[in-house]
Amino acid sequence: MTTDNILRTFGDVSAKEDVVLNAIEILTATETQIMNMLPKTKAINTIHSYLTDTLATAGSLAVAEGGDYSAAALTTPARLTNLVENVAKNFKVTRTQQDIAHYQGVDELQRQTTKALKEWGNAAEFDLVRSTLASGASGTTCKMSGIIEAVSKSSNHTSHSSGTAFSASILDGLMKDSWDNSNGDVATDLFVGSYLRNVIDSFTQKSNVVVNNAGGVSSIVRTVSTYETAFGTLRIFKHRYIQQSGDATGRVLIIRPEKLAVAHLKKPYIDKDLARSGDYDRILSSLWETISAKSCKFRENLKETMATLSEIRIDISPVMI
Repeated sequence: MTTDNILRTFGDVSAKEDVVLNAIEILTATETQIMNMLPKTKAINTIHSYLTDTLATAGSLAVAEGGDYSAAALTTPARLTNLVENVAKNFKVTRTQQDIAHYQGVDELQRQTTKALKEWGNAAEFDLVRSTLASGASGTTCKMSGIIEAVSKSSNHTSHSSGTAFSASILDGLMKDSWDNSNGDVATDLFVGSYLRNVIDSFTQKSNVVVNNAGGVSSIVRTVSTYETAFGTLRIFKHRYIQQSGDATGRVLIIRPEKLAVAHLKKPYIDKDLARSGDYDRILSSLWETISAKSCKFRENLKETMATLSEIRIDISPVMI
């Protein structure tokens, strides 16, 4: 190749690197809306319980004039039980790593702490929704029963044959069951993954609706934020952990938030005083929590194949967890 002796940028190690300072974008989404939405309460033991009771089935209590009274059968409360789980994120950063200069201009221990808190929030939300109960006996890690597992223990469910598509009539049936099998406090909030969120948007069975606002801007609206039935109105939320790629079935989760609570044995805290054995700083962000499950919760499982669903299970509380 002929050399023209023109000095070019290639291979010049003295050139200043073009790096956008103070602009590290986190590409992973955060998801904490259920944990933020639910009321908070206090746990005083690692075993957390809640008591429920029922009324006798309604019927006539008429007594004949002069007739004797007979004693009615009574019931004692049932106990709903869950375990407190320690959700913790532990990490270490060497002091050398903290001393060197970085493009972002922030101490790396501080940056990793901020990042770890976001990861910890995702993990706490994930377990609130999807954790499966583990006692912690025989060296196993104690885990709480998450919302999905808790509501799955109800005996009320229905199945649909393969190829049944999720539809408005199925959602209407869920709300009817919520009213029929509850004390009247029906479910209010519907959580779905992205795929079924699009399916729900198609329930309107309408073409695009053009809306003109006062500013003269035209918008095409192809989504719904609430779904109103004869038995109550549902608010619709997207959620990243309700349905995941490895799940064997599709799923929607429908709850009444006031019937659940996040019970803290210890509130969230950052521990900077952990023992270390080398030239590093060790930090732990931790929370001891569980779900306090009361009543009126149900879930729909949907066995999904492409655009169709093959099984639908409907679970309605009260449940034992």
